[in-house]
Amino acid sequence: MKASELRAKSVDELQTLLVETRTSLLENKRALAAGELPNPRVVGKTRREIARIQTLISEKKVTETSKGEA
Repeated sequence: MKASELRAKSVDELQTLLVETRTSLLENKRALAAGELPNPRVVGKTRREIARIQTLISEKKVTETSKGEA
């Protein structure tokens, strides 16, 4: 998913997506260890997706906090 698509989501939606993506990462790691994963690059892409989601959650929380102070 592109960062622009992720930015349109709320914090709650992003956190739900984060849980789903982490579950997907665990499944992919298990499949990689068992030799069942046809494309091992999926693991790296999933890790980057998790980092992207976490970054956006942090940005949105900082933005909400700064709006409350102003």
